[in-house]
Amino acid sequence: MTNNIVVSSDRAICSRCGASYSGLKEAFPVSYAPQYKGLGRIPICRKCINHMYNEYFAQCRNNKSAVRQMCRKLDLYWNEDIFDNVMLRSTSNTVMLRYIQKTATVTYAGKCYDDTLIEEETLWDFPDTEKPKVEEPVKEEPIDVEEHEEDNIDIPQEVIDFWGAGFSKKMYKELEQRREYYMSQLPKDEVLDIGSEVLIRQLCNLEVSIAHDSAAGKSIEKSVNALNTLLGSLNLKPAQKKNDTEEQELSSTPLGVWLYRYENKRPLPDVNENLKDKNHIKKYIFTWMGHLGHMLGIKGAYTKLYDEEINRLKVERPEFADEDDEDLLIDSYSEPDTDTGQDGDSP
Repeated sequence: MTNNIVVSSDRAICSRCGASYSGLKEAFPVSYAPQYKGLGRIPICRKCINHMYNEYFAQCRNNKSAVRQMCRKLDLYWNEDIFDNVMLRSTSNTVMLRYIQKTATVTYAGKCYDDTLIEEETLWDFPDTEKPKVEEPVKEEPIDVEEHEEDNIDIPQEVIDFWGAGFSKKMYKELEQRREYYMSQLPKDEVLDIGSEVLIRQLCNLEVSIAHDSAAGKSIEKSVNALNTLLGSLNLKPAQKKNDTEEQELSSTPLGVWLYRYENKRPLPDVNENLKDKNHIKKYIFTWMGHLGHMLGIKGAYTKLYDEEINRLKVERPEFADEDDEDLLIDSYSEPDTDTGQDGDSP
């Protein structure tokens, strides 16, 4: 491969499609093969690499063969173990770029397709160009069994009217099978309104189209997103069905049944030791709320706790036999002792 990336200070151009990019990092995958030693990147942009891979895959219908052909085309190292590892975590749209990323690791750095041929001992095996050509017998064209089967399919006019004209007989048959499946999940006497009928028609169209595109190796991401949106419109998502079931059970279950369930099947557990009222905060609050009850003239359990606590904390001065009221008054109005350091002036 003689083409190279055209690089300037601010632009880089793909050698295959000619597209201009603002830098190398995002557009061109890393490769340490000898062919790309100068830049360390493949001179073909990621979009072109995916396009080339899809073309090969469309011809061979095999991921492994398409990846190996890309390795031969881009002079990359081919290894079946790398491919198996990549396929476990990739789709058809990402397998080639992920494979190139794996070959750029330290383990495989510097290897190219020549190393693959050396390992397989086929590096110098070339076909004999002087070998006479053997005329191959004329092959009879295979009979398209599906086409003949499609000719035998009889599609009623009401089916064509429902789905619209322009589909093949096989497509009509697949669409009708999907519609019959969804209708079988509904109650027998239920009649669909116009909106629901339109949504089911779109749903069947999307499912059949996704199946065909997936078999052909085409991208189905947009179709799958549209299908998920449509399922949400029809309330057919698993999460929606679960919520509907739970709401129905909540609305139809009597209160007595719930009480029975909680008391017998899910009783309240014992209080955790770390959460118990070790400091008696609850009792402390209830006790002193009794003072408010006294203020409002309300008697109850709180006021009783309050009275008991007040009686427990009440302090009375002791009385002595040799004391009388006169002695107490004298003691109360006596001058403070100056030696004790207390303040006070004599009258």
